[in-house]
Amino acid sequence: MEIVQYSDWFYGNIIMNGNSVPVLRLSQWVDNWDNFDFDEEAKRRKPESYFYLFSMEATRLRQYSDVYRRDRSPKNVEGLQRAREESRTARIKRFIETGYPYGDLKGNQRSENKYLRKPGWLPTAIVINILTEDDERRGKQIKPEHLAKLHGGENGQYTIQLPKENSFGKDDLRPFEVIDGQHRLWAFDEDDKFPNFEVPVVAFLGLDVGWQAYLFWSINISPVRINPSHAFDLYPLLRSQDWLEHKSEIKVYREARAQEITEWLYKHPKSPWFNRISMLQGKGEPRVSQAAWVRSLVRTFFGMGRGLGRSGLFQSSLGSAILEWERVQQIAFIMEFWNLLKGHVNNGITSWIKSYKKCDKDPFTDKSSMLNQDMGIRAIHAVFNDLFFTLNLFSKLNDWQFEVEDKTVTTESDIYEAIQSLREQEFYYFVDKLALAISRFDWRSVDGPDVRNSPMEITKRAYRGSGGYTLLTKNVIEHVSNHDPDLGNEFNNNTLGITL
Repeated sequence: MEIVQYSDWFYGNIIMNGNSVPVLRLSQWVDNWDNFDFDEEAKRRKPESYFYLFSMEATRLRQYSDVYRRDRSPKNVEGLQRAREESRTARIKRFIETGYPYGDLKGNQRSENKYLRKPGWLPTAIVINILTEDDERRGKQIKPEHLAKLHGGENGQYTIQLPKENSFGKDDLRPFEVIDGQHRLWAFDEDDKFPNFEVPVVAFLGLDVGWQAYLFWSINISPVRINPSHAFDLYPLLRSQDWLEHKSEIKVYREARAQEITEWLYKHPKSPWFNRISMLQGKGEPRVSQAAWVRSLVRTFFGMGRGLGRSGLFQSSLGSAILEWERVQQIAFIMEFWNLLKGHVNNGITSWIKSYKKCDKDPFTDKSSMLNQDMGIRAIHAVFNDLFFTLNLFSKLNDWQFEVEDKTVTTESDIYEAIQSLREQEFYYFVDKLALAISRFDWRSVDGPDVRNSPMEITKRAYRGSGGYTLLTKNVIEHVSNHDPDLGNEFNNNTLGITL
């Protein structure tokens, strides 16, 4: 594409009509890139060494833009965008109006949380490619009158001359194609709800579709993105006191932290659940799903303590006290408990464990064991949470101090060191005792070995009913209290009114 030069051009000295936009040209090229393999047949012809930066009203930019979506048809091979998700576009529109997290709240929550409204800035650039007369899309070339023409001068300042607005027919190619940002751009629909809202734009010129696909990948997949769970730690640095007083009530943050714990249980080599959680919820997998783990943690350790709900050890306050643990301590606490429980099950000699071992099945991981089922994990987390959310034990937990160098990043080594530190704490005695007591409970489901046609089958079937989770939790607490006097005293002396 030819760039017209104006040697005496400078910004502000040219009269711009309504269809001209000032742009800046940026040089991004490294000399050794000239030696890379560029293949026009593979749709990776050598790109320009520049790209361009400008701003434009979003509704206007959308009029000049196309999105080429990938499908399985050979004629559409150049498309790189997925189908647009209307729910995602609607969410971005709500974000623009009222910010985060207010835009994600349900209707009945909004009236009570209006103080959470914030500006919905979109500072990240929409990335586009400017079509040239040599580009072909869907077997067509752009009409000459629809080209966006780039004009420039010696001082690095340029303008884009746009075609007339509303001059495109239904099947005409637009001068811009979106590489990244289609959902943001399509949040600005034809109703012109945000007429003066400008977005930053990064524009490449005649970028071949192979490089567009690579650029899309490098923007969306390659970088390390912030874990949403970090909002727990970052918002105290960013928000005013009214936010701090209410942030924990927003479910999205509790779910984010629960998801982070679940992910580490899945990927940490020292976890008994290493590679044994169904993170993508594959059909028929004999594993508990990530979603079930997150729900379990949200309802127990991150419970709000309202009404009949649980007071969560990591969430609720005990009088004026709160548990001031870093995220790595929370992860270590949960992970080490499960490690202890698995160890006691592996070494156990109770009848239910023997019934699995005599048929060469693992009592901890077999699909018929409630230790590897949603209901069992929820019950265990409830009992674990409730025991330590008692007056005597809660007061000891804050004695555990563990510092990490970077509070916004959790690492594998941090978790390992936190577990080592946890083992030195006075209350660790109760963590181990609880794991041992729980390991002696009969965790066979109705499908477990030697259950069917036995007296226990009726009880096991009762766990499958609508009140099964409540019954199971109650029975585990009774079992723990009866089999360990120390733990029984903690439950019996509890003045908090633990809800089963």
